[in-house]
Amino acid sequence: MVKIRLRRIGAKKRPFYRVVVSKSSSGRNGAFVETIGTYDPTTKPSLVNINEERALYWLMEGAQPTETTAYILKSAGVLPKFLEKRPSAAKGFKFLDKAIAVHPTPATAPAEAKSTAKKEEAPAETVEVAPEPVAAEVASAEVAEAPAESPSSVEPAPETE
Repeated sequence: MVKIRLRRIGAKKRPFYRVVVSKSSSGRNGAFVETIGTYDPTTKPSLVNINEERALYWLMEGAQPTETTAYILKSAGVLPKFLEKRPSAAKGFKFLDKAIAVHPTPATAPAEAKSTAKKEEAPAETVEVAPEPVAAEVASAEVAEAPAESPSSVEPAPETE
């Protein structure tokens, strides 16, 4: 099987990739058939340079892109052109649709169904809490904490003559 994947050629802590077509049995940086583009994730925005003609050729020949490479090909506009020519191949790229990834898995679906059934039985009560004025509370607290001098609590000063 032939794959379209990334081949790292960057320095340490400075990744730079070539998009290559290689046999699936070869290593990450092993033998490859053809280089069809480059990908630089360190620049903002990421720099993608793909030879559309060769990428479409290899996709039509049956080359399978890896997940990361499929995202790169989609951003470069190659994958939508391929899917126009071969709509039946779209089922192999379902992971590209964000809406499909949101759907629950079969293991979690019954738990969510039970929780939605409970929500339907008892309507949720909403309580609106009005924001309280903080400055007024602080001012009233300071006044309440300050002891008021009452005539009964004040002792007369001793008279000395």
